[in-house]
Amino acid sequence: MQKQIAKILVHTKKILALLRRRWKLSAVLAVVLLAGVFFFLRSKSQEAPALNFAQPVRQDLTKTLDVSGVVDAKEKVQMRFLTGGRIVYVGAKVGDWVDRHQVIARTDASLVANQRDQALNNYLIERWTFENSQEQVKDKDLTDIERREVEQEQFRLNNSVLAVEMQQIGFRDNYISAPFAGVLTVAPTPVAGVQLGPTDFFELVNPASLIFRAAVDEADIASVQSGQKAVIELDAYRDTTFNSSVDFISYTSNSTNTGTVFIVEMPLPNPDINTYRIGMNGDVKIELAAKQNALTIPLNATRERDNKFFVDVKTGENSFEEREITVGLETEDTVEVLSGLTEDDWVLIPE
Repeated sequence: MQKQIAKILVHTKKILALLRRRWKLSAVLAVVLLAGVFFFLRSKSQEAPALNFAQPVRQDLTKTLDVSGVVDAKEKVQMRFLTGGRIVYVGAKVGDWVDRHQVIARTDASLVANQRDQALNNYLIERWTFENSQEQVKDKDLTDIERREVEQEQFRLNNSVLAVEMQQIGFRDNYISAPFAGVLTVAPTPVAGVQLGPTDFFELVNPASLIFRAAVDEADIASVQSGQKAVIELDAYRDTTFNSSVDFISYTSNSTNTGTVFIVEMPLPNPDINTYRIGMNGDVKIELAAKQNALTIPLNATRERDNKFFVDVKTGENSFEEREITVGLETEDTVEVLSGLTEDDWVLIPE
């Protein structure tokens, strides 16, 4: 046993001595071995992956336009006093139903009333003066001077009538009344005795005229037409959608930070101002076009060149050829194929 161990030790010393003498050769062999492993693994990684093909399928296709908007009303008005004033009467508070022509508020009209009475008194004075002058010239041949004096009396009487009418108009400016029936949504004060400025206003809304008003970019407005179906989703009711349709498209544009837009309006079903509150935000999907049982492929399977569309059609396990197709209705991720493919073909889907 001891002899065998001694032999092993001797052989080990010889091997170590050989390696010490030929260390350069050992290093070269190690480098060659590592390089071979590297190139083997790289060639494996560069092998062509399996191609992904898919067959055209028939389905109902709908092209929509998604835009944002707010709840508003077609019949909505802000009413102000011409010069402000002290409120002496309030006929409705926020949330009240107001009938047409109902007085909503009135300011102190005592000064205007006095001015109106003064104008009326001046009218009466001019009226009696005019009638007295008419009696004096009755059945009398008038000179040119006398005729001009009579005409002056007539002018003064006319002016006094106009003064009374103007004071009466000013008197009406102390009232705010409803131009249509609706709900009072804004009021600067619920009580009398408050001084209002000319910028303070009362707002009246007709709930039956509630709409969803969206801003459509000018690049898309040509695709929008009256009567198109629309599905509205409000931020306040994310679990509910409302079916509607395009009811109005503005004839003039508006400028925003994002560009030029056109306003599109859609009525809200079962309008209720307690449900649809003015200013609620939301989104709407407008149905621009629809096609039933259309032959479709993924949009990313196509490419456009010289105003023509092409796809790669499978010819073998890992081979394909280019084919021109005619496309129809297009959505964000799907396109209709009008010609060039059948349901039996397989088209390449790029990774």
